[in-house]
Amino acid sequence: MRKQSGFSLIELVVAMAVLALIMGAMVHLFGGSVVSLHTGSKQEVVYEEARLVMNELKTTLRYAERDSIEPEKPTAATETFFYKGDMFDRHMAMGKGKNKAYEITVKWKDDTKKQLEITRKNITDGDTKVTVFPQDIKNSAFTYDDKFNGEFPIVAETVTLNNGDNVVLYQITLPVQYVLNGKPQLQTLTTKVVPSKDEEEDSWEMKVYKSYYTLRNIDEKMAAGIALTSGEQAEYKKFIAYKDYSTHPSYRIAHNDSIREYLVNEKFDGTWPMKNINGVDLYIQPYCDIKSTPTTSNIFVYGSTIIKDTSTNNWNINYIYDTDAKSWYTGEKIMIANKSWATVKGEMQSKGWVKVK
Repeated sequence: MRKQSGFSLIELVVAMAVLALIMGAMVHLFGGSVVSLHTGSKQEVVYEEARLVMNELKTTLRYAERDSIEPEKPTAATETFFYKGDMFDRHMAMGKGKNKAYEITVKWKDDTKKQLEITRKNITDGDTKVTVFPQDIKNSAFTYDDKFNGEFPIVAETVTLNNGDNVVLYQITLPVQYVLNGKPQLQTLTTKVVPSKDEEEDSWEMKVYKSYYTLRNIDEKMAAGIALTSGEQAEYKKFIAYKDYSTHPSYRIAHNDSIREYLVNEKFDGTWPMKNINGVDLYIQPYCDIKSTPTTSNIFVYGSTIIKDTSTNNWNINYIYDTDAKSWYTGEKIMIANKSWATVKGEMQSKGWVKVK
């Protein structure tokens, strides 16, 4: 009978070596998968960060007032980019959404020019949001020269449309970098946008409101020592050129009658826009209580059967346009002279004013 024997020492050593090789390969494969998964997660986070910033810039620039954009044509050497506008803020509850005014400032966070700082000031609600991109400076892929002159991510060019009109097209480029499997990777998001043509899209009510708002805002900025944009400077020069201060010392930008006279003659060809509301032909006009509450938040639009109000007796109004609700309201007449928008709106509610259908 043949005697059974176990593994020899050589066979045992060979088996252990083969097992070690197999286990080593599995550990390497599994470890590589974990690293890839972890790095992929970082890639996803970086991409989502860039996408959100891109969407913020693209949307707000799309609805920006073109005259507010400063500089109008940013280049790679630009360091600060500013614009303002307003857009409809959607709400889950039907009817609660409203237009909200905003200001956007895009600039380098510091002299290294590796991160952007985007400041969104909500004028309507009074809050401010600051976003830094990218949040982790290691993910920055902005390009530089030897003097650390970063290339600004928003540049502009003039494009001629098929109808012959020229428009300024803005290109936004957001590069980010990350490490994948030990190798640096670069990803770039790029989009192009043209601001809305406010003059064509706005209603007469909003054109009247915005034309008054522009001048009132210029006066507020000047009083606060805030620099005007090139568009605002041009508008102010037009206003002061309308009448000679030496012969008309009372004619100034901080005066309701002066602003109204300038607008009706220079912006609306001598006649306020007219609209039929509830079968009544009304001249659409702006008002602001500049004497006691000289702020842009007190500007409102009303309708009058009289083309020019020149006396206190003609400030009794029963048609007012709410620029937030984008609707006309009517009711018992209200004396609006020297009253803030909040006061007038309170009287509209107490007297049971109703929306015009």
